[in-house]
Amino acid sequence: MKKTITARLSVQKESTEQFLIQAKKMVRESNLEEGCITYRLYQEIDVDTEFIFYEEYTNMNAVDAHNSSNHFKEFISLVSSILTSEPVIEVF
Repeated sequence: MKKTITARLSVQKESTEQFLIQAKKMVRESNLEEGCITYRLYQEIDVDTEFIFYEEYTNMNAVDAHNSSNHFKEFISLVSSILTSEPVIEVF
């Protein structure tokens, strides 16, 4: 069954450019994964430090593979320290 994920992240203002560099890599690599239907990043219009990842996968196995990938682990490692709060993640 298809899985959709939204992940809302708030980034420190002075680290927005650094975040975007890492996020672009994350989007590029994730879209190449088997089982990934789409992986997008959106930036809030009025708050340029607020972002939403929108992800669609063919099934939960594809989500698990994504969460186990090296690029996912690297992204989390690099951006965790520049977030202003815990990400809000929803799976549908």
